[in-house]
Amino acid sequence: MFLKSVESIFILIILICVGWVMSKIGWINDDVKSFLNKVTVKVGVPALTVTNFFKNFSNQMLISSFKFVGIALLSIIILIIISKVISKIMKIELMKSGSFVSMSSVSNSMFFGLPICLSLFGEISIPYVLFYYIANTIIFWGILSPMIARDGNKKVNNISQNLQNIFNIPLITVIVSGILLYFNFEPPSIVLKTTKYFSSLVTPLASIIVGKIIYDIDFSKYKLDKSIFTVVFMRLIVSPSIMYIITRFFNLPVLAIQVFIIQSAMPVMMQTTIVSELYKTDSKYVATSLSITTLLSLFTIPFYILIMDKVFI
Repeated sequence: MFLKSVESIFILIILICVGWVMSKIGWINDDVKSFLNKVTVKVGVPALTVTNFFKNFSNQMLISSFKFVGIALLSIIILIIISKVISKIMKIELMKSGSFVSMSSVSNSMFFGLPICLSLFGEISIPYVLFYYIANTIIFWGILSPMIARDGNKKVNNISQNLQNIFNIPLITVIVSGILLYFNFEPPSIVLKTTKYFSSLVTPLASIIVGKIIYDIDFSKYKLDKSIFTVVFMRLIVSPSIMYIITRFFNLPVLAIQVFIIQSAMPVMMQTTIVSELYKTDSKYVATSLSITTLLSLFTIPFYILIMDKVFI
């Protein structure tokens, strides 16, 4: 699998480079990036969900989904606790503390984790990717987003808006597909064939978006401090290590363990930058951490695949 992972990462790098070049020559600006985001999250991912739910899912897996989501939730909560302790020890300034905890705890499971898992493990990995994504989404919008808001001296009183962020289109698609599968109701073949076409958009569009993000980096404007290096350490080393330890206590399929470890080793969650900008905290600090972890993850992922090849033989 190591050689396959290197090949998959190399293909993703090519796709990311295409996004970088398109940004460089002016084909992709912020408006186009916003459009690509919407197409990927609100069209491609739901279509991919529907296609794979009724292709790779079973009632037995559906019943056990609560266990998978619970394991992902547990790993993220442990990371939050560790991050808050480190934040206190390092005396990270209030304007950054919530963002630091968020960046250290949740990962870019959708835009980066999804295409990578698709490349490494194939479509059969989609259910486990979605389980991790559900936990990621609930924790970020339910706990971490209000924490970032407090950094900007703002209160999140709009509960309905927060619920809307949690129950977004991809998550609603998961819930509806799960209900249909539970009652053994399969959508008409024309629906499944249509969603299959749209699902093929996810990997190239998500990779192009990452290319745009990397293009927007201007490291000369950003100051690297010790907390950023701590975020890198938490995201790319501590997070997958904790996930590995937790999964050893449960009787999980090998594929589930591998997907969860890779998902937990993803870079900083992209939405952290958006929320940080919204609540007027130090968004450049978040953007720097996002960019560095994104670049470094291209090198750490093959390393984890190599280790898993040795452990899960």
